[in-house]
Amino acid sequence: MEQEKHIYYVDPASREMLPTSDAKGNFRIAVTEEEADFIRQILSENYSAEVSTFARAHVPYLDYSIDPQDDQYDRSLIAIYGLIYKFGDEEARHHIDQMGILDKYRLSEKKDF
Repeated sequence: MEQEKHIYYVDPASREMLPTSDAKGNFRIAVTEEEADFIRQILSENYSAEVSTFARAHVPYLDYSIDPQDDQYDRSLIAIYGLIYKFGDEEARHHIDQMGILDKYRLSEKKDF
């Protein structure tokens, strides 16, 4: 039995996922409650990762390129956009395509190892 899909609007910048949207720039997705809970978890992880990067940013001698907190933040942000792409409407997918944020990961999927 297939679960009922619900419409939500996701704003990666504010890490909100709401049933309605008044703001431009929110991505429209259709997900089950289980999928919605998973996306909320990833949004929460992104917030935690951002707090870690904020703390690290105030230590001037630490190099960004070798910082695991920044890597975690980047991975969670890519995951958010990947989930929006997977569950989003055509407009959401088109916008993400235009951003090019997932291009690197699409290319790596096509390689034969």
